Amino acid sequence: MKYLRYLVIALIIIIPCVIAILIYNDKITQNSPIYYKQGVDFYNKGDYQNAYYNFSKIKWISPLYPVALYKQAKSAQKVGDYLTASLKYNLFLEKSPNSVFADSARYNLARSYFYLKRYQEAKEQFLVLKTNRLNVPSSEDYYLGLIYKQEDKEQAANYFRNYIKESLKSDSGDKLYLLPCSEELATLNINLTDDDKKILGEAYYINKKYQKALEYFSKLPISSYWDYMVIVNHYAGNKAIARKLIESGLDIYSSIADEERLHQIYDIYTSYMSGQKLKNWTQMYKIVQLKSLKGEDYVMYKLAGLLPREKAINLYKEIEQKYPDSNYAPESLWNEFWYEYSIKRNYESAQELAYKHLKRYKNVNSTTKMIFWLAKVQMKLNKNLEAHNILSKLASKYPDDYYGLRAESIINKRNNFWTTNHLNQIIYKDKNEFPISLSNLDIKDIKLINTLFELGDYEIWLDANFNNKIVESWFEAKKGKKSRSILLARDMIEEMDIKPPFISSAYKLAYPLYWVDEINLAGKKFALDPFLIMALIREESYFNENARSASNALGLMQLMPGTANYIITKFAIKVPQKYDMMNPRINIFLGCTYLKYLEERFNDNDLYVIAAYNGGEGSVNKWIKKSHADNDEFIENIPYDETHNYVKKIFRSYYLYKKIYG
Repeated sequence: MKYLRYLVIALIIIIPCVIAILIYNDKITQNSPIYYKQGVDFYNKGDYQNAYYNFSKIKWISPLYPVALYKQAKSAQKVGDYLTASLKYNLFLEKSPNSVFADSARYNLARSYFYLKRYQEAKEQFLVLKTNRLNVPSSEDYYLGLIYKQEDKEQAANYFRNYIKESLKSDSGDKLYLLPCSEELATLNINLTDDDKKILGEAYYINKKYQKALEYFSKLPISSYWDYMVIVNHYAGNKAIARKLIESGLDIYSSIADEERLHQIYDIYTSYMSGQKLKNWTQMYKIVQLKSLKGEDYVMYKLAGLLPREKAINLYKEIEQKYPDSNYAPESLWNEFWYEYSIKRNYESAQELAYKHLKRYKNVNSTTKMIFWLAKVQMKLNKNLEAHNILSKLASKYPDDYYGLRAESIINKRNNFWTTNHLNQIIYKDKNEFPISLSNLDIKDIKLINTLFELGDYEIWLDANFNNKIVESWFEAKKGKKSRSILLARDMIEEMDIKPPFISSAYKLAYPLYWVDEINLAGKKFALDPFLIMALIREESYFNENARSASNALGLMQLMPGTANYIITKFAIKVPQKYDMMNPRINIFLGCTYLKYLEERFNDNDLYVIAAYNGGEGSVNKWIKKSHADNDEFIENIPYDETHNYVKKIFRSYYLYKKIYG
């Protein structure tokens, strides 16, 4: 009984304590999201001290504690308290060594040590990171160079050299420190090798520091860097020197010049000539032929593009036969095909050229175009089964390509490919959630991701070790950087051998919906398909409301001021005396008014309307008068390259929007 009494007393004491602890811990868990959200709000406003204070109130029992440690460290680093930052980063790495934020924490820890002048500790952390990022330009090299600068200049130079070299040859990695590394190497007070002078010249050239680039290229043998000397002098404004270098060195050094830079030199030289483009490129062709210079294929291709088709065809044939491995050979062979098909109407010959193209060249720019027109040849030759098989393969392999979409429409017997429907409405239900399926994340991170996003913390995931364009695209969209978001998603899709479903995050990021209410309203008011308006805005401005082209086209729909004023006057639109064409609502309204005007001018023929929106009403009327072909041929025969491609881009976007959201 005595022991039982003690047990009861103990339970009377312990149970309330346990309950109190549980209640306290539950309160902590409930309050943690509140403190975290407040911390994020202060951090985003630049109030890092209050951000730190709120993050520090999150206790170890909370699931948010590790991330809160990381945010404390970032907040301290923002105000220059590197000692506190280093302590918090160390604690974070101790508790979460395998976190997706571990590399970022280690990098910031190393930088904190660097600013505290604890160079040995900084060096150790940078070297750990460097082993994980081989053969890409990494900022660790820059900091390691700065650390070694005081004790071993040659070793410092090696780190600066490594960063510069990797930056010059790599398309990936961070190039933020290319110019600082170049400045450090240039002022290190060591004997620079010829290789040093070369990479410094190239680095300064990339950064448009042309006088500095000349300083180093001029110290090198002209035989090795003639092409750079010409181009850099041109951009530095020394055109007389550049011209002299071209005329004195073209026949001597062109054979060893970089191919791409040599082509650039030909462009520069023809721009110095006094005649019209055709005359200048004819003269350039004569020079190249007379001196047997490298790059003849490029010069012939440029010249052919300026000649009437009947005269150009011989140059295209020569390029394709004499330079079959040239970058210009596939398109030259396409032009041969198109001449046989559309001018001579020799379908047997066109068929041979198409098979020749597809056998010789794989996955070049003209591949899908060639496949599509091979199918059209089969139709002309009454080989309808063969045509159907070709179109089916095209639609299956290239589902998001213009010609793949066009092939699908023929297979499904949709003869109104260029006719849109003004009764369509864009219904946007999705919030475009984080692209988890394309992020390569472990399942354990997904819950944390969703929690942080609900708390408004998007920036932190930029510190995660993703290396994924779709994820980066999503972040850019969240930050309001619409154009960059679209480009990242677009590039990622292009890199995929197997395309994702149209409803995937990738396509929704590449073809996003913005200004939906305004576009639906304009579509209803002007009897325009809102999907067509959305597609046009995407291709015109990538939804950058502040877009301004070189020709002064403005805003989302890239309206010329003169066109806007004409529309305002013609339709007696009431606008303020000083109105802002960059205003999205005004821009969409005026752009759609112009589209409706074009619809009326071209009897609701959407193909002509889109061509006229880019190429001009007068030009399209001329092309219509000259054309007696079907719509596919009409598009291929548009003489303006920009408009020719524009029409295909708009209708491609239109159908992709309908597949993604329709």
